[in-house]
Amino acid sequence: MKKYLLILSLAAIVTLPAYAELTVDDTVNSEYLINHGYSKDTARIVNKNIAQQNGEPLSEEVEKEYYNQPVVKYVRRFFMYLDPSLDDHSFMNDHSMNTTSRYDDL
Repeated sequence: MKKYLLILSLAAIVTLPAYAELTVDDTVNSEYLINHGYSKDTARIVNKNIAQQNGEPLSEEVEKEYYNQPVVKYVRRFFMYLDPSLDDHSFMNDHSMNTTSRYDDL
């Protein structure tokens, strides 16, 4: 009987899960993803999706430095008016969902 208890206790200790010190926030970090073989674009998409789910605007580095200059902003808006298929990076950043119906929905 003691042998069976010893074998069962050893099996229970061996089969216990390993308690890693990684949380979900650590595993979706850009640095963690890049160090584990994912591309920079994958890390950027993951961060955009997390920001969208939390309802937070996320601007890229290019947008902060270049696209916010007044002349560049005006020229880009003009070309976006001419070509609606031009990407203005507002699909993921400025998308807000209204869950209630309003008069302008008609």
